[in-house]
Amino acid sequence: MKMLKYALVALTALSAVACSKWTDEEKLSFDNQQGLKRAIPMIEMTSPDQLTPEQKEYYAKLRAWKQTPHVRGFGWFGGWTAKGTDPQKYLRMLPDSVDIVSLWGTHGDLTEAQKTDLKFFREVKGGKVLLCWIVSNLGDQLTPKGKSATDYWVTEKGGGDFLEGVKAYANAICDSIEKYDLDGFDIDYEPNYGGSGNMANSNWIADDSNENINMYTFIKTLYDRLNPKGRMIVFDGEPYLLAPDVSKLVSFYIYQAYHESNTAAALKKITDGGEYLDNWEAKTFLTLEFQMYAKTGGLPTYTSSRADIQKLDAGRQIMDYARMIMPNGKRIAGIGTYHMELDTEGGNYRFLRQALNAGNRVSETQKEPFQ
Repeated sequence: MKMLKYALVALTALSAVACSKWTDEEKLSFDNQQGLKRAIPMIEMTSPDQLTPEQKEYYAKLRAWKQTPHVRGFGWFGGWTAKGTDPQKYLRMLPDSVDIVSLWGTHGDLTEAQKTDLKFFREVKGGKVLLCWIVSNLGDQLTPKGKSATDYWVTEKGGGDFLEGVKAYANAICDSIEKYDLDGFDIDYEPNYGGSGNMANSNWIADDSNENINMYTFIKTLYDRLNPKGRMIVFDGEPYLLAPDVSKLVSFYIYQAYHESNTAAALKKITDGGEYLDNWEAKTFLTLEFQMYAKTGGLPTYTSSRADIQKLDAGRQIMDYARMIMPNGKRIAGIGTYHMELDTEGGNYRFLRQALNAGNRVSETQKEPFQ
């Protein structure tokens, strides 16, 4: 208890810096660059060596902060090119307070520009980057053109055994993750929302032939490759279908709480069937739909149980999620947005920045401890 108190005091002191800077717009130049022939904007940087000494110190503190308990920032990032003048096309232009990014729509080889951007975001800002796609059927996104999934994964790779084909598919994903030095895989699993298939159904994901052993084999194979190297598996969509033992293989549960209309409904989304998951409160994220609601910071009709949030003209849903208190009295593990790059209303990533700023403020009066 005493250690927790000390940790919170330390985090409070650090948050005084973190919340005021790491969720604000990044400066394009620093004071000591004024004497240089040309200040280098962040969007044009290609190497950590281009950072000033002050910037290097700043980002070292940021990376240290990300190792402390806090409300994590997450998002599915689409349209990533790392080219041009649009900051929403770069990972390194994401808010400093973003911890984890799932690459949405990135399945093929990375360009040199993307590799440079990825390296900068991971090494300088301490961000984690995951491959991600919907997994409904064996071979999704990776089956070679001109071949059927069954012929390639089951017959050719699996020697006629479906589960061996599943293992080959999982290992192929791991090969890509290792090739580009990514941080893991985000399994988008939505069998009850139009994403069913031979890998995805409504049964428990368990090491049991009467349950969904296909997805269990997939997760276990990923885990055996990724975990020893410090990489993660994130499970989004329907985490409540994970059997308790299997949930131990998963780093975070991402709930797509897009259309929940109020605080109670959002809590119900994660408590109904979620309590049995391993360390479920410390590993739970709530996410919003920004493909539809980026201009209003989430569902425009959302009602918060907090008076200070309810009075906001916009952003009530994302602010409420960032301040959400779990049933055990602790804070939610993190928040995120689908198509985070569309958060442009009133400035780049305005709503995500503001929500993470509010979510990461800790004071004696709030009494909202982190995990």
